[in-house]
Amino acid sequence: MAAAVLCFAVASAVCQTDTSKLISPGQIVDVTCGADSTQSYALYLPSNYTMARQWPIIYFFDPGGRGRRPVELYKDLAEKYGFVVAASNNSKNFGSDESKSVSSIWQDTHLRFPLDPRLTYVSGFSGGARVAGLMALTCQQCEIAGVIAHGAGYPTNWNETKDKLLYYFAVGNQDFNWAEVMTVRRQREDEGLAYRVRVFSGPHQWAPVAVMQDAMEWLMLKAMQAGTRSPDSALIDRLFHNAQDEAADAEKHGDAIAQLSAYRTLVSDFAGLKNAKEYEGKLAAPKNSAVLKMAIKDERAQGADQTALESEVSSKMHAYVNGTADDSITLGNDILQAMHRLGEDAEHAKNETKRLVARRAFDDLWVAGIEQGQEELGSRHFEKADSWFDLMSRVRDDPWPVLLLAETHAASGKRKLAIKDLREAVRRGLSDASVIEANERLQALKADPDFQKLMAELKRN
Repeated sequence: MAAAVLCFAVASAVCQTDTSKLISPGQIVDVTCGADSTQSYALYLPSNYTMARQWPIIYFFDPGGRGRRPVELYKDLAEKYGFVVAASNNSKNFGSDESKSVSSIWQDTHLRFPLDPRLTYVSGFSGGARVAGLMALTCQQCEIAGVIAHGAGYPTNWNETKDKLLYYFAVGNQDFNWAEVMTVRRQREDEGLAYRVRVFSGPHQWAPVAVMQDAMEWLMLKAMQAGTRSPDSALIDRLFHNAQDEAADAEKHGDAIAQLSAYRTLVSDFAGLKNAKEYEGKLAAPKNSAVLKMAIKDERAQGADQTALESEVSSKMHAYVNGTADDSITLGNDILQAMHRLGEDAEHAKNETKRLVARRAFDDLWVAGIEQGQEELGSRHFEKADSWFDLMSRVRDDPWPVLLLAETHAASGKRKLAIKDLREAVRRGLSDASVIEANERLQALKADPDFQKLMAELKRN
């Protein structure tokens, strides 16, 4: 996506309308954009919302266009800290017009609600994190103060890392983008840019609520430091003590990276708010330590090991789908066996690092295969899309690739096969009828009696 596409004309924030009065605070609602009925977003207004003051806002972008997902996850935090949250239902990976989705949610919220231009933030997961980052980094009219990126680093092909943004990265230790986030962390550290990284135990996902709370509190702290938010002495004291505890724990366990992070927080994030002079000398120590150099070397080695595990299997996958192999059956079996070995290592390898690297490599290959299929489907290359989704459906017993097979067969006119795929997706665990009903590519199946029967069964269960 070219950076220029997110530089859109922004409606005046002064021009509020009475339509906001129709939206009940304290409830999650879906809002249709007034200027474009094809665009909508999930919204949560704090229960004490009033038009009499300006509000901080976080815009969310989910890679599947499921706006309610992050709003449902984090609405209690929005309520606790007084944030408006709005999440696009249209922005998604491989979407046809990402800039339209971004500009629509921005313009509509600014027309409806009194928003604080100094306390405007964006957040996203995976591909949505890249959309959020690109919006913040390239849209000059948006006045975005910070980004919370879940499971991803910078936007794709983004090379200009100098910015004034607050950038928070949340990533699971099993996430296939873990190595990428560690690389971005080192870049921002070397360049003296504002950042915070939290690694949680888990795969590629929206961060747990506790991590999102940490992200929001960090943004609030930095706003207090900048003078754009009123100081909250109780919150400042609590966060300062937490950072002190983190520093002590990191020192106790000899974790140089965690030490650097904690001391950097104490020195940089509390300047002007707390007396942290004693930590300035301690910050210099881990920066130059041999232990830190070894830890960074290990991070890089994990990334290199993941790349090595993926490269051979990835080339075989492309050869299989492109039909360039002499024996496609044998090659397909080789791919499945290689993925099986990765899966076994991810579960049972004795070394924890080896387990994590294998899990990241397995998941990255599987998701990459799905995304390759989605690209082919979007280009109406149905045979190649079919090959990708079929292969990935044999790698993992998951409903997602089979649902995509149904989309492919429906789009190519193979309706009976599409319904068969949907039954298999249900067998694999797809239980939400709305996922099928809202799928544009499956609309052609609605008149088929077998489709109607499947949907009736799904709704009964």
